[in-house]
Amino acid sequence: MTVEASVRGDKEQCVIIGLPDASIKESKERVLSCLHEMNLDIEMKKITIHLSPSDVRKSGTGFDCAMLLAVMQEVLKKPLPIDDSTCVIAALSLNCELVPFHGMIPAIQQAITLGFNRILIPPINISFLQHVAGVEIVPLHDMNGVVSYLNGQPSLLLNEHQEPFLEEFEASQEDPSTTDFSSVRGHQEAKRAMEICAAGGHHLFLTGPPGCGKSMLADAFHTILPDLTPEAMVELYGIYHLARENRGMSLRPPYRHPHHSASSVSLIGGGTFPKPGEISLAHSGVLFLDELGEFSKKTLDMLRQPLEAGEVSISRVKQTVTYPSRFILIAATNPCPCGYYGSNERYCTCSPKQVTSHQLKASGPLLDRLDFVLSLHSVGLQKNTAAESSASIRQRTTRAREQQYKRYGNECLNGFVPFQRLDETCGLSNEQKERIQQVCFEQKWSNRTQTKLIRIARTIADLNGTEHISENALQEAIQWKQNANQLHNPSSLVDN
Repeated sequence: MTVEASVRGDKEQCVIIGLPDASIKESKERVLSCLHEMNLDIEMKKITIHLSPSDVRKSGTGFDCAMLLAVMQEVLKKPLPIDDSTCVIAALSLNCELVPFHGMIPAIQQAITLGFNRILIPPINISFLQHVAGVEIVPLHDMNGVVSYLNGQPSLLLNEHQEPFLEEFEASQEDPSTTDFSSVRGHQEAKRAMEICAAGGHHLFLTGPPGCGKSMLADAFHTILPDLTPEAMVELYGIYHLARENRGMSLRPPYRHPHHSASSVSLIGGGTFPKPGEISLAHSGVLFLDELGEFSKKTLDMLRQPLEAGEVSISRVKQTVTYPSRFILIAATNPCPCGYYGSNERYCTCSPKQVTSHQLKASGPLLDRLDFVLSLHSVGLQKNTAAESSASIRQRTTRAREQQYKRYGNECLNGFVPFQRLDETCGLSNEQKERIQQVCFEQKWSNRTQTKLIRIARTIADLNGTEHISENALQEAIQWKQNANQLHNPSSLVDN
């Protein structure tokens, strides 16, 4: 947004134009109070403040300081040296102090993305922005400090301790209450699939009777995810800030577990005043949907576009907002309404029609976007084999992701990198591509499945540390898809 002001001789008045909301309309009183506080003569002057572009609705108090500076440029005999590379993001108190506001962190991120060289903000701790290079972020206490800084005097706050904004940094250690992979008995196949999902950003579907370990595996999954990069950490912090959710500056990926009674608005985002939903709060982390069949079909189908695009757009009458939503989906469900279809422990009381109906609650297009489908069975306590810890598995997934970042030049993973880029760098031979086409033709798999095979095989190769996709990696990817394809055959689902 660009803020400009016009001051002319007339009856004393202040008008803000450019589709402002109620909070911005109240800014005129703060601006006038600060003008009087700074002893600037506005007697018999009409002040018109224009927020451009004028056809976009504006909200929030973050324009206060910019509006005051725009007026001062017209009132002062010698205008302040402000160029187009300077961005001002701050609300004002009545006595000219710069104060934080809701949505400030995402605003700072957007200013950095837009390429501003200098950003003036309230006096907050900016240590979480240390990774930003080439941008001067200046915390200032009040308008006198702003004027002095713009006139060339150094800011005293740059070397002073600033108060933290909302939460402090959090250590990257795991919560002691979380489940470690070493405490999960058996389920070696599921653990292998989860390691591939964590390394390449793939989605996973679990089915099985109650008590077989679906929720425990899902709860342990986020412990094998690599730490976030500083850029991803700040982006996620901004999303939680917009949603008014508590999350400190943690390097650990988020883990969201909404109840099946959650509405589509709470899951996708929206509302009268749109805010991020669960899929955005799980950005760069995990979204676990337990009892998938209990979610409404409409809500589940709304996940299809975010799974493909990595973002969700919410359109309302007054505004349209877009939030990032690049998450790993883990879905779990029982194979039938009673939960014991195919179980060796209890008889199933459901009719074949009920079993089929229950397994088909999730639409085919949604299931087609899930890379792995596993059927779990109960594991007895006698299954006391030694298991790897989450920390050792996380080391492998971290190395695999670092290879992908290096290959693609940014934070892209095999699970969602554009196919053209994947095809150029995957390292498949012509013979391997022909084999994939032949297998998909024989199995009647879609084009999306062919792409999925390449993505999974590339992730397996990254876990193995190989530059090219080996025959073993490709064969393992085909085997995973053959297992997943059994989901479309309810009679064989539990026999996997």
